[in-house]
Amino acid sequence: MQHHQPTTTIAILGADTVVGRALCALLEGSGYQTNPLDAYPTGIVDELLEDAHLLLLAPRLDEGVREAFLGAMGKSTPQKAEMPVIALSTIVEEGLPEKEGVISVPWPCETKFLVERIEAALLVPPASATSTTQARTG
Repeated sequence: MQHHQPTTTIAILGADTVVGRALCALLEGSGYQTNPLDAYPTGIVDELLEDAHLLLLAPRLDEGVREAFLGAMGKSTPQKAEMPVIALSTIVEEGLPEKEGVISVPWPCETKFLVERIEAALLVPPASATSTTQARTG
């Protein structure tokens, strides 16, 4: 088993739900550390994300909570604004407007598929990639 970097920590917003708890267990079983966050977190967003490398949004998370949390990322710690974000979305949620930089992954999905998406999101270098890939496509 090769470990070229320290253990990756994934913050899970909405971890107080059954699905959120299951996500914690699945990701921990895949070698990640998890930082479970309630669907209605209290505290400074950047502090809640302090040791996290990626933010995972549980499916069916309240849209207002999602927008407020994403909007607050990077307010006190600018580097947190660059954190990769993956939103798990059900078919019901598919019509939700996408925030720039949020990767949408269909839910439910296989653990292997989710881990692949997480690994791909973590490979993108922070600031340098954003400045060159922010050209809008459409």
